Amino acid sequence: MKNKILSLIAALLLTLSTFAARVETDRPWYLAGEAMKVSVTTADALIAYAELCDMHGLATGVVLGLQGGQGTGVIELPPHLHSGYYVLSVYTRDDSQVAHQLVAIVNPLHKNVDDDIKWVTADSCWAACDGTADLVSQKDVDERETEGHIIKARVSNVRGGKTYEGSQILPSLSIIGQQIHYFEGKMVGDSTAVFYTFGIHGKLPLVLSAVTSTGESLPIEMISPFAALLPKRLPHLVFHYKRSEVEARSLDMQRHQIAIAPAKREIKMGDHSDDTAEEGRLLPYQETIHGIRPYLSYNLDEYRQFLTIREVLLEYVQCVSKRKSHGVQQLVVQTEPDQYNKTLPSLVLIDGMPVMDTERLLNYDARRIHYINIYGDQFTFGNGVYSGLLSFITRSGRLTNYPTEPNFQYLVYSFPE
Repeated sequence: MKNKILSLIAALLLTLSTFAARVETDRPWYLAGEAMKVSVTTADALIAYAELCDMHGLATGVVLGLQGGQGTGVIELPPHLHSGYYVLSVYTRDDSQVAHQLVAIVNPLHKNVDDDIKWVTADSCWAACDGTADLVSQKDVDERETEGHIIKARVSNVRGGKTYEGSQILPSLSIIGQQIHYFEGKMVGDSTAVFYTFGIHGKLPLVLSAVTSTGESLPIEMISPFAALLPKRLPHLVFHYKRSEVEARSLDMQRHQIAIAPAKREIKMGDHSDDTAEEGRLLPYQETIHGIRPYLSYNLDEYRQFLTIREVLLEYVQCVSKRKSHGVQQLVVQTEPDQYNKTLPSLVLIDGMPVMDTERLLNYDARRIHYINIYGDQFTFGNGVYSGLLSFITRSGRLTNYPTEPNFQYLVYSFPE
């Protein structure tokens, strides 16, 4: 009787939230390795965050896009999770209140030192609490996320014994693929970059970079979008189980893991071959940027195949020249001699990634390039202004055999749908 009363108290603590939202999951309990569907209803927000934590840290989470205050997402539960209760926390950046829900997770295949579960045989499967939960109910809000998705990154601002201030660092985020989606960030302090992205949805590969005003590349790493709201105390999980039901769910879970295995392969830095095609979808080819068509466009299938980009630029491509800035060689776009702005740089991209090492690009295998698009307009991306843009697009759209620049971070990120 005492345990039942405590279970009721724990349930009331979870349901009585001041957060104006409703959170629902598709099952009363889960096996480690299953997919958990989370539905959120709230008001006055475009994006919500659902994170799953135990008392030690963040286990996993998902960023949900909301339409009309409603959204649904899927959290892939890692197969190594320990058995026990977790807390599912849901919040938005423009509301300081958090909705919580206890989630029972059972791992019948692996034992873990953190297991907190009591197995009780029964004629059906269900979970019960033994104890109370002490949950975090408030979070600090530092951004309002109402028009896009906010991504943060940590920049190491010391290079070669020199410390760079935030005003001397230009962070950027680019979506890898056959379309150009390039965002320049804002430095908050000297080591945190903030990117406000918009118009991007789904699981996509991206590259983060941070370059100094003198052309030095600084190490950059994405910061988790979740607040990692850790509970102070979790109840003991009492799992009443029917063996046949658990075994059937376990087989389904293992089939699910096999089905999603290709998308979980780890990307090796500097090797973005076609073998990583399942790591994130690519946006289809589109030549326009901000609705602007290229000043010149070259489909290399229509020309004699040269071995290097250097030869292609020399033989075919017009209005692109080389110059040095701070001792670094750059490619620049010059549509007309009198209109060339010598004070502004040109932006050079390959599959959306900014190019720092011009020599490596010039020596790249031209047979892997499908399109070269040249834009002669002046472009503004975040805080940066560029006079012209030169875009190289490979046949795969995945930087095939073109390693990322030193200190850049390549990863696949799930943007809210």
